[in-house]
Amino acid sequence: MLPPDHVEQIFLLHRDGLPTREIARQLGHSEVTIRACLRGQRTPRSRASRPDLFTGTYADYCRQRFAEDPHLRSSILFRELAELGFRGSRATFYRGLTRHQLLPPGRRRPQDHAPQGTPGMSRFPARTSHHAPALPRSVTPVTGETLASYLTRLAHANHLTLTEVLVVLPPWFSTKTSNSDDRAQHHMLIPAAAEALDALAHLTSATPASLARALPAFAATGAHSPARATTACRRCTARRGIHQPVPVHLPAHHKICTRHGIWLSDGSQPHLDLTASPEIITAQHRANRLLRRHTPQQLLLTCQAAAKAIPPWPASPAAIPLHWRHRLLTLQTANHCYGTPTDHDAYIHAAIYPDAITLAAAELNPHPAGPE
Repeated sequence: MLPPDHVEQIFLLHRDGLPTREIARQLGHSEVTIRACLRGQRTPRSRASRPDLFTGTYADYCRQRFAEDPHLRSSILFRELAELGFRGSRATFYRGLTRHQLLPPGRRRPQDHAPQGTPGMSRFPARTSHHAPALPRSVTPVTGETLASYLTRLAHANHLTLTEVLVVLPPWFSTKTSNSDDRAQHHMLIPAAAEALDALAHLTSATPASLARALPAFAATGAHSPARATTACRRCTARRGIHQPVPVHLPAHHKICTRHGIWLSDGSQPHLDLTASPEIITAQHRANRLLRRHTPQQLLLTCQAAAKAIPPWPASPAAIPLHWRHRLLTLQTANHCYGTPTDHDAYIHAAIYPDAITLAAAELNPHPAGPE
């Protein structure tokens, strides 16, 4: 395949009297190719552009997942897309992320990096964490809590600093807490995970099974299911005497704490009290029932398409549909005492949620045999 500019150079150099061998050397082609071009047997062709397998649906899915968890690892997202039917290679996936500018600000490359800290877990010096006495005060982890948050709360409960707690734990914890996404299971860390779990269980007087179930860093359950970064329900944590926000990773479809009626916004955005809007809580129960016959990825993708199918939120309050207006006013009134701005996007996301779930259910179950 000869680029058009090379064809022009071949004829120019030949017209200047250069031999075929020298032309081939300068342009990086074989002498046979140069002779064929001069005889008119080779015509310039442009390389066919590769088809963009990153359709709008897949790009929107990636954009939403990065919005839910800015530190989501690209390898996990690629696996989610593959389960949704994406047939491109990993290289095609990475090109799509770059071409569509989907990576959150601050993410330099789509490839997964080795964990920060000292490379090679086998080179870490051994510590006698199993011989360290258990801390006098134990702390129960919140389901989905990040490892850094749990260790910080454990340190404060025992009047220690996080550094002092990490000193008596294996180096696995220092490496794990120094990375943004502690759900990622890097191959350098996996061999030491079991020993690290036992050391933490000994230090906290908890069972390894209970810690593994609650802390995603150990990836005991749901390691490959889509998750999003948020903060735990404030009422759930208040029942445990915790009055500061607790960062957690929850299933990506889990938008509401149905026990206390709290809308769990992404990241550190404000939560909303939904007790005056029971239809939004009912929509979360309906979404949970849809998971009996569909994967979380299918539910997320369908809900995303359903939300886009809902008419855009009118700029004028007078143009807002009546049921949305009533729902929005109810949410704003119920959350006024918490200081949440009335124009926050969380209100809109919560207000359209029941409509999005209704459309998603109709798409996933066009002819339902019975109740979802």
